[in-house]
Amino acid sequence: MSEPDFIVPPPGLVPDAPDKGTTTGATPDRTIRAPDRLPVFRPVTPVAPPPRATRPALPTQPPGEAPVPSSMAAAPAAPAAPARPRAWRLRSADGIEFVVHDRVVAGRDPQPDTVPGGGTPVAILDTLRSVSKTHVLLVVEVDRLLATDLRSTNGVRIWPEGGDPIELEPGIPTPVPAEAVLLLGDVAFLADVAPEQDEVP
Repeated sequence: MSEPDFIVPPPGLVPDAPDKGTTTGATPDRTIRAPDRLPVFRPVTPVAPPPRATRPALPTQPPGEAPVPSSMAAAPAAPAAPARPRAWRLRSADGIEFVVHDRVVAGRDPQPDTVPGGGTPVAILDTLRSVSKTHVLLVVEVDRLLATDLRSTNGVRIWPEGGDPIELEPGIPTPVPAEAVLLLGDVAFLADVAPEQDEVP
């Protein structure tokens, strides 16, 4: 029997290969093995940003300062209210005076409920009784005064400055010019725009 071609080390010199699954002090198996199935991908939950603080209202731009950017400008102001009608004042040579703010029914003993739309009653003292009980309707419309003869006995006339008297047709509103004389029967009133301190009713 012939000798083998390789040298066999004596027993115990070379350690036996470790069995699979043993946890001896031998070098561990470092092979990375893929799992049978990949885990389900879950996106990272986004973090909500903190709420923004309410921006305080900016004051309107003072004159002479830099303009405020449109993105920072305050809300536009509300539209201005329509102009309030100007009141009119009527004065007689006998010291009778009253202001017309809206609607006035004038006469010796005026009855506004007999006039369509009514009005504030203004009693006029007239010892000669040339003024009817419910004589004239006076209405302020924007910037003018309208007079309407309420079918009075002695009529209503307008005497413009520098002109001739005009007899009003009953039931027809007629503008009264500023500084004109308004004749109710025989009682004359100078009509003009009321001073500002007399405008508030």
